[in-house]
Amino acid sequence: MKSPLPPVRVEQALRLLPELEVLLPLRSLILSVSRPEEQAQWSSHGPYLTVGKRSVEPAELRQRAAEAAEQVKEHVGALYAAYVEALECQQRGEAGAAVNALRQAGAREEQTGRGEQARAWFETAQALAEGLQDRRPEIEVLLALGALDETLGRHAEAARRYQRALALAEAEFHQAGAIAACLGLGDVALGTGQWTGARAWFSRGMRLAEASGDLAASGQLHHRLATLARRTGDLAPAGEHLRQARECLEPLGEASAMARVLNTQGQVDAGLGREAAAVAAYREALAWARRGERDAGLEAIIRLNLAELHLAAGRLLEAEEEARRAEQVAIAHGLTRRLVQSYLLMGRMRGRQRDETGFVFFEQAIQLCQTLERSPALAAQVYQDYGLFRTVLGSRDEARAYLERAREIFESLGDTLEVEKVREELQQVSA
Repeated sequence: MKSPLPPVRVEQALRLLPELEVLLPLRSLILSVSRPEEQAQWSSHGPYLTVGKRSVEPAELRQRAAEAAEQVKEHVGALYAAYVEALECQQRGEAGAAVNALRQAGAREEQTGRGEQARAWFETAQALAEGLQDRRPEIEVLLALGALDETLGRHAEAARRYQRALALAEAEFHQAGAIAACLGLGDVALGTGQWTGARAWFSRGMRLAEASGDLAASGQLHHRLATLARRTGDLAPAGEHLRQARECLEPLGEASAMARVLNTQGQVDAGLGREAAAVAAYREALAWARRGERDAGLEAIIRLNLAELHLAAGRLLEAEEEARRAEQVAIAHGLTRRLVQSYLLMGRMRGRQRDETGFVFFEQAIQLCQTLERSPALAAQVYQDYGLFRTVLGSRDEARAYLERAREIFESLGDTLEVEKVREELQQVSA
């Protein structure tokens, strides 16, 4: 009787897969069906295992790949249907409906993590919308493009989209569009460290939301103002904005929005040294994130923040446990960005312990950024954290090389706040 064949390591499986756009779902599937090897898990190397060292069974992958292929078929079919719908709408002279069909196709692509493909659909929709008398379809497309650019770290492009959307929304008396544009412009300013600008945009959006009685938008804007206050160290005002955000959102049953508010509440409580309250806020946030349609990405972020809280308090075992839970959620749902963030945190933990073997987490994060998560902003964060890790261990030349790479990427993205931070870190390495 033949002995069963050993499973295949994830890193080996990925090495056999060409880096083609059409195969991205299969790459994510390999991660989600992988399992830790029991022998390795309990060996001395167990604490340093990453997804690359997990294993996959080709037989299981064959079955799941067939299911994934059906999902891809459905996705492509929906895109084709959206195109045909747009064509039929144009034939009937309903150009606005055609724009919406193209925009919805872009939204489908964005939901699957295909940012550049989403951009192509959105820009095609925008080109059609620019010639319409009714500017509302163009406003919606511009808002979608702005959000996509912001997610990809293209802050300048996002700001231009939002500015155009705001101008059109104000001209059309489109209150919801104007509020969304203000919120987007505030997010761009917040993401680039322009605190005064962020406060001005959020406040402007708040005035519009309150005037129109839009509770959901008011709740979101109070949350953004709380986030801004926390970033600038104004923790008391942050707490008040969070209270008001909760008053707006809780009656609406906005599960993801409530989870985000409570996640920020945990960060504020942590900043005030109220550890028990912070843990309670994070636990409640996790409960909200699991309501209805589970938001796995948000759950992973909350767990990482909880791990950060434990790490700051010196509770390394608890920090490791939460980071590993975040890793498991990310692997199970194919969330590469969250997986990278989990490994960055685990790498920082090893740096805190001056444990050189922590480099494996940064190397795995770099590999994931190169093969799965094509986000320049995230890659820059990986290089920055890796550089700081090398600094702690006294490897100055390596630290400088990683930090220089991070600076180059942040500069290409126009992220002046991060560029300045990296420059300061480079000066410290060179001192």
